[in-house]
Amino acid sequence: MNCMVQLSLGATLVWLLKVNLLVWVINAILFAILVLLGSSPTGLLSSGLFSKLTLFETGIALVVAGAVAFSGSASASKTREYVRKSDEQWSIDKLRKSEKRANKYIVMAIVIFAESIVVSLLGV
Repeated sequence: MNCMVQLSLGATLVWLLKVNLLVWVINAILFAILVLLGSSPTGLLSSGLFSKLTLFETGIALVVAGAVAFSGSASASKTREYVRKSDEQWSIDKLRKSEKRANKYIVMAIVIFAESIVVSLLGV
């Protein structure tokens, strides 16, 4: 059992690093596009663009986490059952699985929020 927890933690950390890298690649691409459109690089850095952008990304991650957690709820399950006209029943196991998936996004949001604070303190 302990080995499964370590494997799961390792897989979560790898996923978190990949997603965090993707977020910063998107930020770098946005920065490059703004520079190519004529914005001053020093002006962008001094305006606090990255701290605002990472704070916005934190909000997006929390909304996604809420949506993932909600997807396993009884009301979402009943709605899917009604729309699809299927006999798919809600279960506590489905709820727990969706909450576990949502936990990844919550941790990601916490990491991005911490990065937002650091970037803000650096003045970038």
